[in-house]
Amino acid sequence: MNPCQNNLRPFVGWTRIALGAALVIAPSRAARAWLGPDGASPGVRLLFRSIGARDFALGAGLLAARRDDTTWAQAGVVADTCDVAASIAALGPIPAARLLPGTVLAAAFVVAGVVLDRRASALTPYRSPVTRCAGRWR
Repeated sequence: MNPCQNNLRPFVGWTRIALGAALVIAPSRAARAWLGPDGASPGVRLLFRSIGARDFALGAGLLAARRDDTTWAQAGVVADTCDVAASIAALGPIPAARLLPGTVLAAAFVVAGVVLDRRASALTPYRSPVTRCAGRWR
């Protein structure tokens, strides 16, 4: 395997952690950049902190998981796909120029998550503790 391929998982994990921490610490800055003046409202700051906590957890989970465990990569794909869909749904009231950077970032995380999932699936299939335990009873 190419050494660069081994770097995607830690890169995605640490990037998610850094992004998540930034959103938790300074939600207004990201929210205003993404949504304009509406980003300064307390409710939007709350939501951006929640998104930050989610990304921090997804990054930490990805780094902590076994290489053949696709759970965290798949969870990231679901979360980021929802972010892309929500951004597309917000077109109109929020100008496309404001939505584009965050939407592109979420789409890049979707692609990275799919690539990580495919690579991990090519390894020995991960069997959760529940699956391993259930196999004993057959």
